[in-house]
Amino acid sequence: MTIIYRSVALLLALTCINCKSAFSQTKDIPFQENELVNLYAKLVSFVKADYDSIALYSGKFETAFTQLIQNDPATLNYPFKRLVDNNFCSLKSASDGNFRVYSWDTWTGGSMHFFKTIYQWKSNGKVFTKIPKNTNLDAGSFCSKIFTVNIDNKPYYFAITNGIFSTKDAMESISAYCIMDNKLVDTVKVFKTKTKKLHSITVAFDYLSVIDRKERPLELISYDDKLKIIYIPVVGAQG
Repeated sequence: MTIIYRSVALLLALTCINCKSAFSQTKDIPFQENELVNLYAKLVSFVKADYDSIALYSGKFETAFTQLIQNDPATLNYPFKRLVDNNFCSLKSASDGNFRVYSWDTWTGGSMHFFKTIYQWKSNGKVFTKIPKNTNLDAGSFCSKIFTVNIDNKPYYFAITNGIFSTKDAMESISAYCIMDNKLVDTVKVFKTKTKKLHSITVAFDYLSVIDRKERPLELISYDDKLKIIYIPVVGAQG
């Protein structure tokens, strides 16, 4: 009997330690968000002044933010209000709470903006992350909206992303994602045109041609949930 009691006591002690550890980790997120805000504010203070310092603080922010998202599953439900309200990070979540995209400007470019992205999703009670590796030819983009769409009783996520390549050259895309076997799949061809099926549609345009539109970020691509139709703008030869 003594052995059983000790085992139960040990089990209870371990459970308490694990709960305390999980609680502290989640409780720590606001503190870490403040650190991230300070890092990004420092980064922005060097824009157009000191490229080496921009690169330094951009790298520090990316490392700290990435580690936080990867190491703490509770971040999936955390609003990061200070980062968002200061326009330091774009954070968009699916309506079901199972998919989220973080994106931010590294400020390491000039008129071409270089963005970093983190994908985060939940499947079978676990939280996963994916961090795309940008090449020298890929400036990246930021996510401005996510539509959650049910297809054959399965949720699909239509993410709207935006790229800035110069003061006039820009693009907006819509891409479909779904979660299968705990993996985020970005190759599902759910967009039907008259001639083919696509998993992503990109529209390149001249930003100056739509500069008078009031909404920011721009909403050139839209989705009608009732009609199940995606609206894509027609772009002329001059963008």
